[in-house]
Amino acid sequence: MVYQTPLVSIIIPTYNRAHLIEETLQSVLAQTYTNWECIVVDDGSADGTETLIRDYATKDARFQYYTRPDTHKAGGNGARNFGFEVSKGEFINWFDDDDVMLDNFIDVKMKAITSKVNFIIASGYLVDDNLDNRRQIELYQPHDLFQDYVLWKLRIVTGNVMFKRKFLLGKILFNEMLVRGQEAELFSRLFFKLPSSSYKIVSEPLFLYRQHSHTKTFESATYNEAFKESQTYIAIENLKRGIKGDNKIVVNYYTKGILGFYFRAIENNHKKNAKYILKNFVPLFKKVNGFDAILFQLLGHLFLAVNRGSYKVEQYLKNKYI
Repeated sequence: MVYQTPLVSIIIPTYNRAHLIEETLQSVLAQTYTNWECIVVDDGSADGTETLIRDYATKDARFQYYTRPDTHKAGGNGARNFGFEVSKGEFINWFDDDDVMLDNFIDVKMKAITSKVNFIIASGYLVDDNLDNRRQIELYQPHDLFQDYVLWKLRIVTGNVMFKRKFLLGKILFNEMLVRGQEAELFSRLFFKLPSSSYKIVSEPLFLYRQHSHTKTFESATYNEAFKESQTYIAIENLKRGIKGDNKIVVNYYTKGILGFYFRAIENNHKKNAKYILKNFVPLFKKVNGFDAILFQLLGHLFLAVNRGSYKVEQYLKNKYI
């Protein structure tokens, strides 16, 4: 380990989670590694969150309570970015307000740090609302971290990763315009063209990642325009990286995915996203396959005008990018 006991900053954005965040804070308090600060940034809660966290801060000065300032957009991304700005630790671990650390969460990550390693990716358990039914997040040493992550072969969420502060300095952190996939967008940028010596995988599960069944059911049954716009933006940015890195696997995956986003937008009368795809995807598509790009451009504008897609055209295009 490079340092003996450097300060570790745990940054937790929160919004109306007073009924859950106490479990999170208790798990921080129980850490075997004790030189930490826990920065909780409230995004405008109205459920007693402030009282709860201020009580923790009164009893233990390592806990700090902030409200997100107007200099940052509302939402978890703004709260995460502000938390980083006020943090003092040499190591940074963002964490969610409904997840729970095992008592060796910090210690194991710190023991894995070396002078060449910029961040640690550790495993965890997927759990239900009640923190039961543990299923381990399977991690492995990838040949290309960016590729395997953006193809969703590696499941890496916010709590998995502990960064060296100096690695993050000067970088754009969480994109505050997004309402979905914030860690996916950040990690995609940070992992691109990153040498394997820059990070280390720890297979030991160190935290509980809560999956809310009602949220998953709701999301699978609805078309959320804001979510789709964020997902489309991330997909187009990853397509750009795939093209830049001459990575045909990533290029094909995201070409097919963006075509799907377009036709779902047409189906749901989401003209804003359909227009965004035509404007931003077509120039990239021309670098992949000029003929298909022109065909999609012509038919895409037609489908947008008549507000109706074509299953046959969608399948014809998507089946070429498997």
